[in-house]
Amino acid sequence: MNDKDPNKPSEEEIKKLIEQLKKNKSGKNTAISFGFLLHRNYIVHMVFSVVINFLISAVVIGLAVGINQPLIEIELIGYVLAIILLTLIENFVKILMFKYFMRIMILSMGLLSVLVQIMILLFIDQVLVQGFHFIGVEHLIIFAFGFSILRFILSTYIRRWLYTKKITFLEGK
Repeated sequence: MNDKDPNKPSEEEIKKLIEQLKKNKSGKNTAISFGFLLHRNYIVHMVFSVVINFLISAVVIGLAVGINQPLIEIELIGYVLAIILLTLIENFVKILMFKYFMRIMILSMGLLSVLVQIMILLFIDQVLVQGFHFIGVEHLIIFAFGFSILRFILSTYIRRWLYTKKITFLEGK
């Protein structure tokens, strides 16, 4: 009886594959890519983030207005500035948190991200004196939780679609 399977890779091929995996392995980068980034190219990721943040914030604000419980007093310019600021600050802070506090981020199961988002939104509320103001602290918390949940769902679907379809437009590094 012959133990050699013609389809089975040899030991040398397996060793070469293991060496290639070790060279390409980037533990934290992989975790960041699957847990945070929407695209390998950071500029494309930022564009996706801004678009998603505009879309999801409009949905949360619209749902609140639809049930006659507005969360925010907004004007167009203040709203645009607030969402752009939220995206920029949140991405910067999340990169730092993933780099230095990855274990805590994972153990908090996203709660830490929501708390950071609440602090960022509070900061933006204080900085933008006109055009973007939460009616109360409870409204800020409701907005942050609703926004985070809906954004997580949409981001997961986008990330899954991009990675399963292996879409490589504007290829990243």
